[in-house]
Amino acid sequence: NRPMSSAKALGGVVILGQRQITYHSTAEGITRLRPTGGALLLTHCRVVEQQQQSQSNNLFRDAPTSNKEDESNAIVRYLIGDDRGRIHLLSLMRKDGLVTTLHFDTLGVATTSSSLVYLGKGMVYVGSQWGNSQLIKILDEPVPIGTVSGGLSGEGATKGGPLGDTTYIEIVEEYMNLGPIVDFDLRPCSDDEHNASSSKVEGGGGKYRQSLVVTCSGVGKDGSVRLVRNGVGMREHAAVEMEGVKGMWSLRRRFGDEDDAFLVQSFVRETRMLGVQSVKDVEMEEDEAGEKSEMDDDDDDEEEGGALAEVTIPGFNSSKSTLFAGNMLVGKFDLLLQVVEDGVRLVDSDTLALVAQWSPFNANDED
Repeated sequence: NRPMSSAKALGGVVILGQRQITYHSTAEGITRLRPTGGALLLTHCRVVEQQQQSQSNNLFRDAPTSNKEDESNAIVRYLIGDDRGRIHLLSLMRKDGLVTTLHFDTLGVATTSSSLVYLGKGMVYVGSQWGNSQLIKILDEPVPIGTVSGGLSGEGATKGGPLGDTTYIEIVEEYMNLGPIVDFDLRPCSDDEHNASSSKVEGGGGKYRQSLVVTCSGVGKDGSVRLVRNGVGMREHAAVEMEGVKGMWSLRRRFGDEDDAFLVQSFVRETRMLGVQSVKDVEMEEDEAGEKSEMDDDDDDEEEGGALAEVTIPGFNSSKSTLFAGNMLVGKFDLLLQVVEDGVRLVDSDTLALVAQWSPFNANDED
């Protein structure tokens, strides 16, 4: 017989502090500590590999077990970004379902992150509001700084650290961000600088004079001075007017689904939900309403994906602002979670009906 503890799911709370990381489980009476070196931890994301991707990176590979059905010893991993741009790997080591040790390893330096998204196969999107965003790859083994393609943001920042002159991070792609612009100046160019590019103004004899905007962009180690020329524009692919949006969360219909089914939008005093409709469903609705024209038939082969339409999730509270929404899997129960200002609601993912709710103002308010 398997021990009772091996069937228990991982519980407890992980607290990211400025000087240490703490794991605490009141139910098991366990507290684990791990120093972080005093950096301010800004962002985190869970590292979850699909079964077919489990062998893609040695850093995320678990040791083989004799019992494949026993996942009580599986390692729980998180990527964490700090205020110095460093990316760390937090590993919660388990034995018989209980957390025994916390491992905290520095992988390298990227841009200072405001969001982290693990994409699978060692690929991570590092979003930044303080500098350029990046798409990075976590390597299997450390390599000398400067030898990987794309270089390393903040090169030299890890020298003298735990990795020395090496890094686990390869920058695959970088996405320019001019903001935040803390200061700027307008620099007019001389005629000599623009003889090659200036043109005659219609009806006049003068030359068109182009100016440069010199910006102080970024914050901290991601700060830079940039030159912006007049005429550099952006191409807009789509736009939707939605005033007062405070937050958005994508939900899957079921926890194990790969594609999202709902987009939850939080406003000041309400919550709205958008649902994904396939192109075929949209075409059927248009046919029934008699709104489809012959010109639409020519574009059918080029259309892929679907469309968003406003839907209702009966178990969600749409009359209040949502603080968080997400998918949950509790044992065999597949649930949707909504956190509002005065309570928490759990909704069945199949029927979309309210299963349970809790409010700190009324401890007995449970279904």
